[in-house]
Amino acid sequence: SGPQAPARGHPPASAHTDAEQHGHVAEVPVAAFADVEGEAWPIGAFGNDQPANAWGLGSRVFWRELDQLLAAMRSGPVWLRVVGEELARALQREEVPTGPCPPPFVASLTLDVDKVIERENARGVPESTPFVKANFFLLCWTLDRIYDGRPIPKFWVLETVARLPYFSYITVLHLYESLGWWRTPQLREVHNAEEDNELHHLLIMESLGGGCAWFDRFLAQHAALLYYWVVVALFLLDPRLAYNFSLLVEEHAFVTYAQFVDENRQILEKVPAPPIAVSYYRTGDLYYFDKFQTSRASTAPPRRPPCDTLLDVFANIRDDEQEHVLTMRSCQEWWGGAGPSPLRGAEQSALGAREDWRRW
Repeated sequence: SGPQAPARGHPPASAHTDAEQHGHVAEVPVAAFADVEGEAWPIGAFGNDQPANAWGLGSRVFWRELDQLLAAMRSGPVWLRVVGEELARALQREEVPTGPCPPPFVASLTLDVDKVIERENARGVPESTPFVKANFFLLCWTLDRIYDGRPIPKFWVLETVARLPYFSYITVLHLYESLGWWRTPQLREVHNAEEDNELHHLLIMESLGGGCAWFDRFLAQHAALLYYWVVVALFLLDPRLAYNFSLLVEEHAFVTYAQFVDENRQILEKVPAPPIAVSYYRTGDLYYFDKFQTSRASTAPPRRPPCDTLLDVFANIRDDEQEHVLTMRSCQEWWGGAGPSPLRGAEQSALGAREDWRRW
């Protein structure tokens, strides 16, 4: 028999904290928005479930996404609405509202793709191989065409894909350690911190309504899965190629956010920063935030940017992407024997040399 459908009904109006759902992050509220009828939908209903085994999680998400697909079809053209209603009737699915709506000001945000391209040409696109460059341009071309006039959903998809290469690096580095080939916990820790940074960019976009549409989630999750394995293969073949792919993505992200900030400054400076951004940049545990910024000298004061308005938030994200660019370039050059270690001096010696491990 197939998976059992979860109980139907409107998602609860009360938003749970991240700590209640995961048990390890304190005092990070989940943003809630109002749907067209004014009822609050917790964004946590789309990805912050209670734990379960693979079958339980998979079946729960399957039914939920099926309901959201049918809801999206009902809100489409007449022919699509008819198909959606027939499918819902055949599958015996009750009608549910679509996901949470973005805040009203989001509709006023713009992003001029032509000016992004001008900025990229002015800075110069990093050198790459034809295969890596083809994958990168395919990703950018697709996002530019599909998300023209929808910058926040575009950013959500971009951040979903951008964090996957760090998972790929960590996967292969774990494999090398398990096989006894090579051990580098310091580098894994840097990639963990980079992934954590991209995760918080993703959470910020979710707090602004990114990822609410069924199609956006479908596209982002399948693209992320594809690029995860592409980067794993690249890292196994030549780590320089894997790092080069991330370098291209992060460079594009930096230029895109820079244009977005300049283009929407008057709107962004009037909106307060989302709680998840304040927690990440100011009030929460800043260990990982400091860890991923490998270009800063060990003796330099820690970076503590302002985070009062949404303008501050996107300026911080823009600067984060520049830090990723510098780290990825360092990793690429280091693996190729053309540059120093991407790790700061204090971190290189923190665990001692390999000879020390063996002697002990």
